[in-house]
Amino acid sequence: MVPEMASDSILSSTTAGNADVAEVVAVVEREYGFCVRSPKLYKGEYDTNIRFYDPDRGLLLAKVSTVDLSEEVIRWQETVLDAAAVSSEVNFATPIILPTLDGRKHVRTARFLVRVVTWISGRLMNDRSESSRFNTELLMSLGEASARLTRALRAVTMPQAVRQHEWMLHRGPEIVGESLTVLEARAVTQGIADVGQIEIVREIADRFRTTVLPRMQGLPWTVIHHDLHDGNVVLNDEGTSVAGVIDFNDAVFAPRISDLAISAGYAMLRQDAPERAFGAVVDGYRSITEPTSEELEVVGEMALMRLCMNWAQWQSRALDSEDNEYALMRSKFTWPLIDHLAGVGVPQV
Repeated sequence: MVPEMASDSILSSTTAGNADVAEVVAVVEREYGFCVRSPKLYKGEYDTNIRFYDPDRGLLLAKVSTVDLSEEVIRWQETVLDAAAVSSEVNFATPIILPTLDGRKHVRTARFLVRVVTWISGRLMNDRSESSRFNTELLMSLGEASARLTRALRAVTMPQAVRQHEWMLHRGPEIVGESLTVLEARAVTQGIADVGQIEIVREIADRFRTTVLPRMQGLPWTVIHHDLHDGNVVLNDEGTSVAGVIDFNDAVFAPRISDLAISAGYAMLRQDAPERAFGAVVDGYRSITEPTSEELEVVGEMALMRLCMNWAQWQSRALDSEDNEYALMRSKFTWPLIDHLAGVGVPQV
């Protein structure tokens, strides 16, 4: 989730998670042999990202993780990135892991873990004014990208040691319920969420629990990107197609249709006709892979569930976050769409 920025001459912060930026730069230069120039720090949900320029390789990205990230998880993330990078199915850029001078894919120190990957230049899909609208060509390209990535990752097997994370759709009612409990206790008094919003989201989660969750185990399951929202999609120069996909940290074994639900759900944000946007993404997906009828019956509800997870989790995290503005920004445009779909119903395929 690292946007392309015009100005990169100075760092906005001197820390990257638990590490000092200068310390990370020193490790990158020593272990990778890069000459780090013009470093730029970007926030992420878990990793801290430092974009830098190397005179020989151009723009690169150092991804800094906490030292407690297990070897099983880091190897899994590397496996997924490698699978996407070499697949003939993928016709857009994905991050490529660059080796250290002695051939390692990451460096673990006493304070942090760092990887270096290629930088994908371009404008992110969510980098637009509130009044701008996407065209059908782009939306179909997004659906195609989701299907292509899913086909590329179907050959990999997720180790049992890799845990299920809190963004997985089949955990939606559980995760949303936990977030709503926090919001009920504190958010109303702090002016972050109101009782009406909480009740609407609870009704959606309860419906999902009773009508969709029992059907999910019978759907096709495979490894998917599972985070193909508009902040992880890089556009071509014309803004008409997907040029790259980033942030594979949430890749997981899950119901196959989840990836389409996530990409199509976020594609509805800030759209005058959200249902038409949803349909265009689905059409793009179906041009590559035809879902089963059972998948198509639940994809709309799954998209709405993911939007509710986004709203509930980031609203509750904002209560204790040191960077309240960042947490609220992550769900800034989600509520109007949830409110709309709660009133008219989820898009049908």
